[in-house]
Amino acid sequence: MTILSIFFSTFVSEDLTCITAGILAKEGKLSLHLAILITGLGIFVGDCLLYLAGLLVRRGLVKWNFLLQLQKKWESSEALTRWKFHYRKSIFLSRFLPGTRLPLYFCSGFFKFPFLPFLYTSFFAVTLWTTGFVFLVYLYGNLLSLYTNIEHSLFFSFSVGLSFYLVYRLLRIAIDSKERENFVLFIKKLTKLEFWPATVFYLPLLPYLLYLVIRYRGLRYITTVNPGILASGIAGESKSEILNLIPNEFVASFLLLSKEEKDPINKIENWMNENHLEFPIVAKPDKGERGFLIKKLQTKEECSSLIQFYPIDWLFQENIAGPYEVGVFYYRDPKEVQGKIFSITDKVFPTIIGDGATVLKTLISNHPRFQFQKETHTNHNKHQLDRILSAGETITIGAIGNHIQGCMFQDGNHWKSKEMESKLISIGDSIPGFYFGRFDIRFSNPDEFKLGLGFKILELNGATSESTNLYDPKFTILESYSLLFRQWKILFQIGFENYKRGVPLYPYKDLYHLVQNHRKYRENFSNLE
Repeated sequence: MTILSIFFSTFVSEDLTCITAGILAKEGKLSLHLAILITGLGIFVGDCLLYLAGLLVRRGLVKWNFLLQLQKKWESSEALTRWKFHYRKSIFLSRFLPGTRLPLYFCSGFFKFPFLPFLYTSFFAVTLWTTGFVFLVYLYGNLLSLYTNIEHSLFFSFSVGLSFYLVYRLLRIAIDSKERENFVLFIKKLTKLEFWPATVFYLPLLPYLLYLVIRYRGLRYITTVNPGILASGIAGESKSEILNLIPNEFVASFLLLSKEEKDPINKIENWMNENHLEFPIVAKPDKGERGFLIKKLQTKEECSSLIQFYPIDWLFQENIAGPYEVGVFYYRDPKEVQGKIFSITDKVFPTIIGDGATVLKTLISNHPRFQFQKETHTNHNKHQLDRILSAGETITIGAIGNHIQGCMFQDGNHWKSKEMESKLISIGDSIPGFYFGRFDIRFSNPDEFKLGLGFKILELNGATSESTNLYDPKFTILESYSLLFRQWKILFQIGFENYKRGVPLYPYKDLYHLVQNHRKYRENFSNLE
């Protein structure tokens, strides 16, 4: 059973299986020779299966003429010709370069490279790799056992595996430039709160959240904060339904396009004509958050492709050029007639300056801020990555007011004025069943905005929205978390007060299904991006 487990485990993770086999050999549960043999055999069979998979996919293309034409173009390319010349060398070296084996072996079969050279080159490389890897784990474990009395314990086995894995990771960082670059970026991110992974960023909030749950004797009060919005805006709420709650004159023109629509392009054209709109327009899922699938579309063809590729309900919206965008966080105590402005976030769109010699993709990679979201900026600027900007030339490389989409958030307290606050508070107060959330707003004239004029609301976010000025790079960690904690305190206070006034709590079962369904919905379509 152990032998079969090792053999089939190589199909999942070759490296971890080698480590496991070495540990088992060291523990005396498997002979060293057998550990090397079974691990090597599994890896070798896996290599051959990858070649076979590529070959089978190629044969399946016979049914598709346009794919065959594309395949012929690949096979006549200069890059493929160079690869053929270094075929055996590539197969051998890929065994020692993580991340290259799967695409290389699959493509070897797909392009019908000779199988016999693949077979013996792979066999030789696997023999060297597996023998060295498993033996080193075995040797390392025996050396450690000289200095410990717990060599037969589970803890010791785990320590050996973890230690060797850490050494292995360090070697990858030392050898692979891509791994090294990612590691350096990871270390740099640790000093910048705005780029922390969500699981790390929200960790300090958990004890305070537990305190609030104990104090108010429940968690579901956050579902009673905004009775006019599904589950108060925790998940699965419709953007269009929320926008329909706001007085129309303040909202950017939008169109809800159902996935069941028979003639979507005609409906988009009619909407644009009725509202005197031109391309580009903005498309976003009617149910989504944090920049999920937001697209700026330039043509009808792009609209058609988007609708076909993502069969979901879409919200199409006029493109408010701005260039200014802010997030205004509003809240109202249910006992009060008038609400308050909690904070204003100034959204700064990413711009880059040319030097007359460097291509855009390199400018992004070398930028002290943009390097942390290089993939995002690269995707937004695919059409001009190789463009050389003239010295002093400044271009905008992102125009979506979302942090995930590359926008920088700063405290926008300088936008405050009595007129502006009065106007936005009156709008918030007029929305039925709304007590807590953030308006995302665009405008072109700062003076008019401060007078409460000349702006359009793009979105209104509910219970899970944030006072996004807390991501201001100039804020200390203490200042950022102070805003976050205060926001959650207000959230529970409003929810508890609404509950006392008769707003029912959202049922646990329904809430669980709502969150799970929304998570699956996002995962399904995120995989297509």
